[in-house]
Amino acid sequence: MSIILGFLLITCSSTSASNYHLYVTNRDAAEISVINPESKREIERIPVGKAPTYVAVTPDGKYVLVSVTGDRQLAVIDASDYQIIKKLPLGEAPKGVNVDPEGNYAFCINEGSSSNNVYVFGVGNWDKVAETPVGKAPHNIAFDPIRPLAYVSNGESNTVTIVHRDSLAAVGTLHLTGTGQPHNLDVTPDGDYLLVTRKQSNDLAIVDLQQKKDITHIALSPGHYGIDISPDGQWAYASGVGGHVINVIDVAKQALTKQIDVGQGPHGVRFSPDGKTAYVAVTETGELVIIDVNAQRVTGRISSPGFPFWIALR
Repeated sequence: MSIILGFLLITCSSTSASNYHLYVTNRDAAEISVINPESKREIERIPVGKAPTYVAVTPDGKYVLVSVTGDRQLAVIDASDYQIIKKLPLGEAPKGVNVDPEGNYAFCINEGSSSNNVYVFGVGNWDKVAETPVGKAPHNIAFDPIRPLAYVSNGESNTVTIVHRDSLAAVGTLHLTGTGQPHNLDVTPDGDYLLVTRKQSNDLAIVDLQQKKDITHIALSPGHYGIDISPDGQWAYASGVGGHVINVIDVAKQALTKQIDVGQGPHGVRFSPDGKTAYVAVTETGELVIIDVNAQRVTGRISSPGFPFWIALR
């Protein structure tokens, strides 16, 4: 009996342990940090080039992709040894980067006025397979978990461009009401709602994807913003780099329910795969702040100096 009990304890312990790493862009340090959430320590710093902003990881965990805004490049990192294997040219003022759920394509947003487009690269061979025009000053991209679609926020158009993930072409536009500037965005796991943070109006626009229109606006702390939705779809955490709190949104109620003080300048935010923990990149304090989602309070801090900007997790 004691042997069986010991086996069960070991099994439970191993399955509850974190089996992922956090990748944090440190914009002013020209590096990204690799952090082990179990030990709460930085295990690697990777120089990538001038002003890295956004970062993503392929679904299989093989590659880390960094938008190196200052160099107009996409740095492709082998996650097994943290070596840069490719630097791909991008357009003017590259910002958001993300990989489709199937792991086929990397989508890179070029925000500058001479670009206003999305570069699409094949994952693995890294060939550029498309340049997709979108709206003015596009910033980031999010993927629909139900439909083969992606959504690109357009900061100077107050619109969201719909891109088909098979044709890699723009197939529609969502026009938001008001005068905001769409920034970072995310889609609920059931595919019902698109949540779009907006600068200028300092709010969160909730778009009903069946009706294809925004149905609610929620006031947020001063932007600009990062956003992530918990894996169960219950919570959306929206940061605000102009303030010091995380805005906690109850997705079902479509309401702001709490603000969690994390320190000045929160930007990137990411939930753990089990949804129990959230991590926040706090730019001005040079830290990664850990939030217990159930208790909705800060439980730890990890040093990540150099203006930590965005977080990817795999």
